Amino acid sequence: MVDPQGDSWGSRDSGPLISKWEQLTLSPDLLRSLNKFGVGPPNKIQQRALPFLLRGADIIAQAPPTQERIAAYVIPAIQIAINGIANQPVNRGPIVIMISTTVDQATQAQRMIRDLGGPIGVKSALGVGTTNTDLTQELRLLHQNVPHIICGTPQKLHALFTSSGGLPGSEVRFLVLDEVDQLIARNLHEFVFNIVKLLPSPRSRPLSSSAPGGNIVPGSGAFGSNFDPGATPFQNNNSRRFSAVAPSPDPSGQNTPQSVERQTALFSNTVPQDVLNLATAIQLREPVRVLVRRDGNVTQAEASQGGSRGLRQYYLYLAFTAGSRADPAAANSGGGLGIIGSGRGSTNAESVQAREWKLDALADLFDDVDVQQAIVHVGGMTALDSVVYKLASRGLEAVPLHGDMSTATKLAALNKYRINTTAMMRQPVTKVLVVYDVQLKEISHIPLVINYDLPKAVEEYAHRVSPAISPNNYTRAGVIINFVTATGGDVEMLRSIECFYKIKCPEVPLSLRDLI
Repeated sequence: MVDPQGDSWGSRDSGPLISKWEQLTLSPDLLRSLNKFGVGPPNKIQQRALPFLLRGADIIAQAPPTQERIAAYVIPAIQIAINGIANQPVNRGPIVIMISTTVDQATQAQRMIRDLGGPIGVKSALGVGTTNTDLTQELRLLHQNVPHIICGTPQKLHALFTSSGGLPGSEVRFLVLDEVDQLIARNLHEFVFNIVKLLPSPRSRPLSSSAPGGNIVPGSGAFGSNFDPGATPFQNNNSRRFSAVAPSPDPSGQNTPQSVERQTALFSNTVPQDVLNLATAIQLREPVRVLVRRDGNVTQAEASQGGSRGLRQYYLYLAFTAGSRADPAAANSGGGLGIIGSGRGSTNAESVQAREWKLDALADLFDDVDVQQAIVHVGGMTALDSVVYKLASRGLEAVPLHGDMSTATKLAALNKYRINTTAMMRQPVTKVLVVYDVQLKEISHIPLVINYDLPKAVEEYAHRVSPAISPNNYTRAGVIINFVTATGGDVEMLRSIECFYKIKCPEVPLSLRDLI
């Protein structure tokens, strides 16, 4: 499913990639605008996403959060707005909605639309800021000069569309969600669901049989059958899916015109199961999946090792939250959506249960690998005690090591971890050093290092992973697995680590045994 070159989901035989804007079905005015503002030739994410977006396909795109990623949805949005203006000169409501998790991303998108689309008649607006103020004045101005494209944050756009006298959603032909993993991690998806209910139904007509730039049709043999989150390698058997968000009737009482159908594009830095669940909930139709990785996977610590091979670094996304393993029937009885996000507001009992599930995930991981030694980093004494007890209950030899130990006690723990005590045993036992608040400087070539709790500072990450770096006489470096939950800022910390060390941590593969 993942291209062997790590460039895109799908087939390597998907046809020639576009190398210049003229190869796309863009209006002459937009082409001139791109040339006037000196926009460079299409990059990876634009080459892969634009042909499908311009022919009306829904997409799920995973790519680094760059200016180029923003352009990958701004350019088709302007084209869709141009088409809408031509078909309906009187603007009765926004044609495109762009929802970004952060004010910065929304502002960048609106600024690009203003620069590229403004001179050719595409009007845009920015919806960010507090929702506590009276929206009457803002809505009055928006109704006086209705934008073709509106960009903003989930809370503010939710207020602008759902308030009394709010903007109509019946004319929206294109919905963009950017930074979807962040949107979920911050519990903002409910705002999106309420907005989607006001929009036209998703695309129902089949797409044309050919794609601009020679790309293949989504759903064809090279991409596999129609997109089914239940059949993807991202499936987490313990996570429930969202219920589909059915569009509500137009609040004005008029039926949405049959000619208006919604196209949807999801852009995200990572694509865990929660993102796929959200895509199902808002009814993406046969979405094309695009993956563009950062180049390189080498940390500062690895670079200092000269000829050593790069660490293999992954994340394990724990989609469960407090209450997510409850009876599905009970959840559906109230008409609610499946569990996703951080589960804020859960009870203490639910939080305790969620911690147990995380411990179970760690123990299950060791069932899937065959290593003699491993290191697990935790973020506190409570977690250290819990992890040691859990691993010991599964038959592993867990050795605790923490900063409050005396020098002699630390040395004894390290010696116990190093010495091979399993030689006389019939079945070798995996030794796991469970570490809190200690830098390991004298341990090397550990095949598996797990960040059960991510570090609080990006600089600490290099110290944690250094024992897995291979000396020159070894041919294979160790594996790093970073546990990422929806709570506590884990998603943000992982992204900070990736940016700081210029690495990309893909999602952990289904089978770890072949890696270690």
